[in-house]
Amino acid sequence: MYRTSVLACLALAALTCCSGQKRISRDELQSKLRSAASLAAETSTFLDYVRQNRATHHYAEGHIQYLSSELADTVKELHEALPPTGAETEFIDSRKQVDALAAALGQVRSHIDQTNEFIRDQDQIVVIRNRLQQAISSL
Repeated sequence: MYRTSVLACLALAALTCCSGQKRISRDELQSKLRSAASLAAETSTFLDYVRQNRATHHYAEGHIQYLSSELADTVKELHEALPPTGAETEFIDSRKQVDALAAALGQVRSHIDQTNEFIRDQDQIVVIRNRLQQAISSL
């Protein structure tokens, strides 16, 4: 039994070190979170523009898709990274907020013509942006 446990630990260690994951620094994490918070702010401003009927439906969908694709790189990088030493909890919480922003952007695209849902999505993005700002400050 002891031998099996040792072998399992060695296999896990080998997989972890060979997985290509790199530990992200606190500065890098803050930079990624600033980028996500900036996208959230831009999204909120753009949604105000859409709510004022100043954007065509096609343009609104396209711009939201653009914002989503910009955020996708950050999401991918955070999911491939190991947390900064001593900031594991902050990293996990931050990654959840970035994931929530990505999900909210997806919902916005499907709710552009549904005013009540659209407003809720916009409010959610503001909350996520505030949480990202708090996460940046906590690092």
